[in-house]
Amino acid sequence: MMNRQRLLPLAAILLALFVIVNWVISGWGLITVHADEKALSEIIRSIEKQGGIIIRTNMDAARLTTMHVDKVPLGEALEVLSAVSDSRCRLAYILAGDTATIDAGITAWVSGPKPEGWKFLEVPLMGRGGSGGDAAPIDPRRDVWTVEMPAEQNLQGYMQDAAVHVSAAFACPETFNPAVSKAPSSGEIRKAVPALASAAGAKVKEVFFLQGRPPGVAETDEDDGPPRGGGGGLPNFELTRQRRLNEIAKLPVSQQPAATAEFEEMDKIFAEVRQLPQEERRAKMQEIMSRPEMADRMDDRRMARDELRTPEQRQKRYQRYVERKREAQK
Repeated sequence: MMNRQRLLPLAAILLALFVIVNWVISGWGLITVHADEKALSEIIRSIEKQGGIIIRTNMDAARLTTMHVDKVPLGEALEVLSAVSDSRCRLAYILAGDTATIDAGITAWVSGPKPEGWKFLEVPLMGRGGSGGDAAPIDPRRDVWTVEMPAEQNLQGYMQDAAVHVSAAFACPETFNPAVSKAPSSGEIRKAVPALASAAGAKVKEVFFLQGRPPGVAETDEDDGPPRGGGGGLPNFELTRQRRLNEIAKLPVSQQPAATAEFEEMDKIFAEVRQLPQEERRAKMQEIMSRPEMADRMDDRRMARDELRTPEQRQKRYQRYVERKREAQK
């Protein structure tokens, strides 16, 4: 009887510990932010601390921002943050021979879209992404790089291969292109890039860039933040095509037929552009993007992004749209 009485408190303590540990584990790596009109810097610091990441931005740190998420994956939290702050957020890996050069590159990137003397590699998806429609964004650091040996086994060759496989940007000084002694193993990009850097005798930093609209660039009714790319020019259609196919391959088998059908439709459209001389491509791209079916897809993207904003933020955005229309009619 005495032994049973002694065991009961011990069992209660163990049960309490189990509940606490389970609660901690269930929320591990998830992001919670409840902020009403708080400084953007405060929200960023909270996400950095909870996600174990680095975020750099070109926006006003004191900008008052409202954001509410509760135990969501990092990718979803960053998607909401970019929506409520009218910005774009992208994962980037900066490589160089030393950390001082990397830090200088990051500082330059925060103040502008593309610092001079740096090579920037990013292949954005054209059309719907590869997440399968309404699925919540994953942690982009866990996106899988299925390594394919490039023709030239140097740092920049492998960086380009990574760019057509994952949702991340890669940068290094243009003149920095050491040979890679050993190909990194395929796997999550957060692990594969450090392995690549080690094989090339390079240093690397992982950073999320939260980029607002550059000064002097006017907002338009069709715009929803600055472009994701770094160069501002037309996409490399062959790399974009490879990127889409690689994303489709990541989807569940049941979703691949629909995604493939959409890809083939988009590929036919952009084939029109690829056949044109370089100087005519931009005008053709603008004509294609104004087609009803393309406009509908862009509207779907804007509506999905708008759902992440508060009613007050949506109202303010609409008011800005009305004001721009009035100004244009004067």
